[in-house]
Amino acid sequence: MPNSAPGLNASPLAQTRPDLGEKSVSVIFNPVSGSTDPDERKKTISDALAAHGYTCQYLSTSKEEGANALAQKALADGVDLIAVSGGDGTVMEVLSALVGKNIPVAVLPAGTGNLLSINLGIPVTVPDAVDVALSGKPYQLDLVKMGDDRYFAIMGGMGLDAQMIHDADRDAKRKFGPLAYFWAVAKNLRRHRAVYEITLDDGKPMRHRAKTVMVANMGKITGGIDAMPTASPDDGVLDIGILKAHTVGQGLRLIGNALLGRAHEDPTLEVHQARKMRIVPQKPQLCELDGESIGRIRDWQVEVVPKAVQILLPKDAPATRGTDTPPVEAARQSARRRFVRPLVFLALLTAGIITWRRRK
Repeated sequence: MPNSAPGLNASPLAQTRPDLGEKSVSVIFNPVSGSTDPDERKKTISDALAAHGYTCQYLSTSKEEGANALAQKALADGVDLIAVSGGDGTVMEVLSALVGKNIPVAVLPAGTGNLLSINLGIPVTVPDAVDVALSGKPYQLDLVKMGDDRYFAIMGGMGLDAQMIHDADRDAKRKFGPLAYFWAVAKNLRRHRAVYEITLDDGKPMRHRAKTVMVANMGKITGGIDAMPTASPDDGVLDIGILKAHTVGQGLRLIGNALLGRAHEDPTLEVHQARKMRIVPQKPQLCELDGESIGRIRDWQVEVVPKAVQILLPKDAPATRGTDTPPVEAARQSARRRFVRPLVFLALLTAGIITWRRRK
């Protein structure tokens, strides 16, 4: 294994053991993340590391000791790299412990949505994620801070967005995966809009009647759909989306625009950018951070923390390519690759089959 891997050979989380003649990697491991058997997941990780000449030790989370506490212990031991196997919530706990610490994190995705990995281009298959953990490029990532010590990395929401998360409980996600979220949305499409007082930076409060208010540091949601194409995880600002759609037709149009990477152009989605934001709903509303419900909130205040943490990404990941491609154009390119081109191909194929049958 080359010595160029970020900090691996010097870290207590990944160190050489002369007495055993082996290199060992320790991973903060959440056994209840995702739907796979935890023992099978451990074996897959161990096998992938073994292919690079490493053995593996697991630091498992529990009700008594979460990922944040394990990361704090690793910091106290003087680590220079932390690896984590879990969902977005587990990864966020680790990142929260590392704000301002200049310690890179290697993510081995194991959740239901894995939205952090989808947004940043981290492979969701274990062997490829292990390759990134051993040779990835450190990337400085903005986080969003709520209160004194609570952070999120992807997106937070109040209203319909949070109700969807609340209804898609762990059992539903285990059984149906990402479909659990779409079922939750379908159940709440007719939910009434609420009144919000929204203040951006030091501006005057704005009053809006909306279905949901989203605060995005990254734009992609379940299924790789760009809900907030203007969001960038390293631009030092937040993207605030105020969704005013109140009919099924408007909702379907917005979904169509999102599939095309043009959600920000939809007339029912008002988008702003700011470094900090305060939302005061007329009545307490459900709130979620990175897909985790935090209950009903009466006063929601957040601010961006630029370049808060380091995370290891593939060398060719979109986020590592600089600012040559604006987030909006990147979203459109992604939509063409993921949705538009396959749909065009399917339409042409269908037309060809119909023409062929008529000629017969």
